[in-house]
Amino acid sequence: MTHRTIRIQSTAARANASAAPARSESDPLAETSPLPGAAALRRALGEDGYQLLGHQRQERGTALGELADLVWNTAREADRLHGKLRRHAAHVRDRLDNTLNPGLDPAFVPVTGLLQNTGHTTDLHAARFAQQMNQLGLVVESYQATARRPGG
Repeated sequence: MTHRTIRIQSTAARANASAAPARSESDPLAETSPLPGAAALRRALGEDGYQLLGHQRQERGTALGELADLVWNTAREADRLHGKLRRHAAHVRDRLDNTLNPGLDPAFVPVTGLLQNTGHTTDLHAARFAQQMNQLGLVVESYQATARRPGG
């Protein structure tokens, strides 16, 4: 049996999550492809449900409003982590490109430990992003169940 660990963001993290995730100016995919957290919300809720979520999260002090805000912030955190993973992957790609550049003197090319830290860090970023997308799925399910209840 697999146990899922869910970590709810603190109030300080919630305040910081309202900022838009950074997008790289040199990354063409960042401009053309939707962010995965927002795309997952749109797929799960549909366009009308996505708009309703935005309105419901403004209802402070209600259980549904707080849950809608949690769903929104969880999606934003997934988008932030996705951006962090993409930036790290671009850094690793650049490092490999520089190392494998045939124009470089072979004496200056590292022969060991090329991906020692970057490979481990990539794994950590990827695992954290996957964990956040899993958490997003769980909070969306809770939100949908609560929103369907009469008076919810």
